[in-house]
Amino acid sequence: AEGVLRILRRFKESGAPPAGREGWRGRYWSLWGAVDLVAVGDRVLANAPAVAAPFFDASEIEVTGPDEGRIAKAGGFGSPGEPVRLIRGADGAVEELRLAGAHLRPEAAAVAEMERRYGAGGVVEASSM
Repeated sequence: AEGVLRILRRFKESGAPPAGREGWRGRYWSLWGAVDLVAVGDRVLANAPAVAAPFFDASEIEVTGPDEGRIAKAGGFGSPGEPVRLIRGADGAVEELRLAGAHLRPEAAAVAEMERRYGAGGVVEASSM
């Protein structure tokens, strides 16, 4: 319940995002986990979905262009000041999120890459290590 209250409080304090932030939302994956992007007010929050208190310690992205931004606020290990970029495919859909040095992808693309690398079913073959 506390997590839900924090989310509602953040939207109350910051307001809705401006027009043009539709691409700045969604869940993106890497081998190390997921990151959710949520546009709130004039910032985009980048947060791990598994945390108990969403938005409490989320990194904040300042959007500087349609598909570009920089991490304006983050914890000590959160890469403050680093660039953020949305990479779009030919159809205009976001295919990759570049968050500082991390490259994250939508779930289906991340799963396909892991299966290609490590095999289906989550079993890691010794030859791929």
